Amino acid sequence: MILNTTTALLLLTSSANLLSNETLPYPQMVNNSLVIEVVSSIHKLYQFKNFVFFISERLARDTDTATIFFEDFWDAFPTAPTILIINHPSKMAGFLSTPTLCLILTTEGDDPIMELAALSMKGARYFKTIFILFPIVETDEFYNTFEQYTIFYDSIRLLYDWVWKKQFLNTVLITIRNNIYIYDPYPVGNIVNKTDDWSATDFFVDFSGNFEGYELQTMVRHDLPRVFRMTRSPRKHQRDEISGTSGKLFIAFVEAINATFNDTVKDKSDEEPLDISAIIHMVEEKDLEIGVNSYTAMIASLVGASYPIGINDWCIMVPYQNRSPEHEYVKRGFHAYSWYLIFFSVFYIAVGIWICTPSWERDISLAFLQSICSICYIVPLRLLTLPYIRLRFLFILLFIVGFFSTNLYMSKMTSYLTTATAQQQIDTVDDVISANLPLMMMDYEYEKIKEMNYSQKFLDLIVVSSKGELDKHRDRFNSSFGYSIQSDRWSFLNKQQFYLKKPLFRLSSICIGPYYHVFPIQRDSHLAKPLQNFIMSASQFGFITHWRSQAFADALFIGYVHMIMIDLNPLPLNMAFFRLIWIIWWLGLMLAGFAFILEMKVVVIRESLKKGFLWIKRKICEL
Repeated sequence: MILNTTTALLLLTSSANLLSNETLPYPQMVNNSLVIEVVSSIHKLYQFKNFVFFISERLARDTDTATIFFEDFWDAFPTAPTILIINHPSKMAGFLSTPTLCLILTTEGDDPIMELAALSMKGARYFKTIFILFPIVETDEFYNTFEQYTIFYDSIRLLYDWVWKKQFLNTVLITIRNNIYIYDPYPVGNIVNKTDDWSATDFFVDFSGNFEGYELQTMVRHDLPRVFRMTRSPRKHQRDEISGTSGKLFIAFVEAINATFNDTVKDKSDEEPLDISAIIHMVEEKDLEIGVNSYTAMIASLVGASYPIGINDWCIMVPYQNRSPEHEYVKRGFHAYSWYLIFFSVFYIAVGIWICTPSWERDISLAFLQSICSICYIVPLRLLTLPYIRLRFLFILLFIVGFFSTNLYMSKMTSYLTTATAQQQIDTVDDVISANLPLMMMDYEYEKIKEMNYSQKFLDLIVVSSKGELDKHRDRFNSSFGYSIQSDRWSFLNKQQFYLKKPLFRLSSICIGPYYHVFPIQRDSHLAKPLQNFIMSASQFGFITHWRSQAFADALFIGYVHMIMIDLNPLPLNMAFFRLIWIIWWLGLMLAGFAFILEMKVVVIRESLKKGFLWIKRKICEL
């Protein structure tokens, strides 16, 4: 049997050297023939490509146990060994193929090689592993007395406690006196002695399809729309249940693997807002195996993560600029350049009328008034009776110009009153700064934003808040702020605006990501592979999409969300609509008053000048 490679790892640490100086009994020898027989049987079944050895220094340096073992092993498996002597962990994940068998030669559960193996196999603890225990005891006759047997069995139990804590999932234990043990973790941990009736098919049993009622202890925190508790059910005779886009997926997963969900791990009420950092810390400290509350993986943590439920972008939702100010409709009827052209036309036409009028009837103020009337499609009828062909032809042209300009403007104004004009929306960082819109987000999101090199003006608009405060404003569509939001939350909240002609909020283009949407889970967890398979199947069959719709219906039933309805009855025009007209009116009155006063002054000055000239003329005549 030729394998691709064989790797042997030896532990050389200061702690082991100190132990080697202590006076300890020699490790008891394991039956090498049995080990080789077991490995051969397993190899025929799984066809391993690699052997990886972790060898205790107590066996490699202090005794000839390891030497004797490898002499027998190389005779049975003529491989090309690669010997790595290291004093620090090198991760095995990534450079070994899946059909790999790991053999850990140890003397006890506290042997330094155990911790080295755990660190080296981080991310690869699903590899099939055989623990070969060479116990350091006075004699291998452990069955002579009950006390000796208890001590021996306790060492086996402590070793398997460590194995399960580190989540080595496929293990066999071989020790002295041809004893072979396997570990059955479900529904509670149980060490099974297979010494007398072992076979290769008994080892490395895949339990992932049936956890036999294994209890998953976790906690539930309110996090709309991902996880929330149904305080009342739309279906009769149904107990309280966990709902939400992630909650329904998790409960279905627990049922699929025949496990039991225990949410009695509580330090606060279920209605308390989610503190995802605290849950991640509890998973990292192994207080929880897995968290029901999923999160967008933009939080830096050492904890493991499940297979992605989805992919989220982190974005900013901003109030929708629904209507432009009504008093601006008058000036928005034409573009600014069109207004400039109209004002120029008034003066141009006034000059034309003044030039075409006979010299004895010329009046610049009257020509200016006639020009304004022509542009507004109001032609004085007296002008049509004038016996001047050039003026009649001119006013026919002005009639056509006034007809088109007036009707085009009125059509535009009518459309404004029928449908509100579209206003430029807040979409970019510059738009947020221009609108001076405060943005509400959580502390870890703010830290992430600061790393993105946004301008200080933009960062000054950010309001850091708690999860509860953010949800209270965001879920109620408080338009005083913009809010940070992930893609799945936006899809959920946006459903409330389905019946609105114009939404209350929209998603801006200020986004970072994408990030995975995951459950917090321990690294190398026995739940990781079953959960991955379940998420992939649920996604392919459309269950995740179904659960999202069902979660919204549940939240609607409970009252966490509402379908927003706005009264679209026509509104009468208020005084604000005529604001610009009133401004023009008062400016006109002021100009008219100024012109009236100026005319009076001109008349008085003329009379004074006339009297002065008459007085001077009379004096000259008298002389």
